[in-house]
Amino acid sequence: MPTLSKIAIVSLLAVSAFSVQAQSRANTNTQGYYGELAIAPVQNSLNQTDGSFKLKSDFSNNSLRGLMGYQFTPMFSVEGLVGAGFGDQSKNLTVGNVAVKATLKTKSVMGLYLRAKTDLTPDLEVFGRVGIARADTSVTLAAGNISEKSNGTDNSLSFGVGANFSLSKTMYFGVDYTRYVTVDKNKIEGLGISVGTRF
Repeated sequence: MPTLSKIAIVSLLAVSAFSVQAQSRANTNTQGYYGELAIAPVQNSLNQTDGSFKLKSDFSNNSLRGLMGYQFTPMFSVEGLVGAGFGDQSKNLTVGNVAVKATLKTKSVMGLYLRAKTDLTPDLEVFGRVGIARADTSVTLAAGNISEKSNGTDNSLSFGVGANFSLSKTMYFGVDYTRYVTVDKNKIEGLGISVGTRF
């Protein structure tokens, strides 16, 4: 089993085990729907090598992310996530012996997750999630008057951890880290700051 898969599964199991011990402290609904809207900047770390071609750099993009979930037990939920990127980042790089301007945009991310959570206090919960995600990106390389644009779609295991703080019985504030996609040495990850509601 790949190391990345082991990390994600162990993290989820650890949260699950702690949840069993802390269920009696939970004061939130044991079942029901919830939704979140987040500001979630993403970092796309490229590390590509093909013969003499080598491109290695980190690019940051802003994004908005929406999430819908259904909590079907006190511990577990299923979640669907959609994020849309806006803006891009350009960097001047040397590819081989050629100076190029590289522009990258993370256009969208989508994911389906299983989440396990536990309550540390009546108002504070921590969680881990693991699932699968898809990311669409575009890269433009320009050198002089020559420009080439390529679009890519990657699917992989995805995982994250975070915490939510209840503002009322239905509203909460959250922060999380999510590794959306990992393919070879390339990865897309980011932090999210969210506001959510329980239905």
